[in-house]
Amino acid sequence: MNVPNFQGYLIKFTKTGKQFPHELIAESSYKSTPLQRTEIKAYRDSNNLMHRTTSPNSKTKLEFTTKELDLSQMQTIRNLLNSAFDNSRQRKLRVTYWDDELLQYRTMTAYVPDITYEIIEISKDNIKYSPVTFTFIEY
Repeated sequence: MNVPNFQGYLIKFTKTGKQFPHELIAESSYKSTPLQRTEIKAYRDSNNLMHRTTSPNSKTKLEFTTKELDLSQMQTIRNLLNSAFDNSRQRKLRVTYWDDELLQYRTMTAYVPDITYEIIEISKDNIKYSPVTFTFIEY
């Protein structure tokens, strides 16, 4: 089945127009939680019935883990991210992503929480990294 809106990528950085290389994403690690609802107020009454006031604004979270990376691949990813930041101190950027709920691309302003890098081995001219988890959380 061919969805007419899909253009062959999951994440593209809006500022640079560059896509995150999907070949570096570990199989079955990409998780998308689009259009998360936020409850402004929620409570159960004396009859145990739920009452909710849901914000009209929804938020998306994207998360994935890379494959094991070498130093060159890590440099590619870091260059992509560093050039995409609108505010590097806050790790704030704009991301165009495939929304699995609406089956179309959407753009969000997001931040990247702290990233943990784990080194498997080093050599004279290379570093081998364990898979790295990247998360993009909508403001």
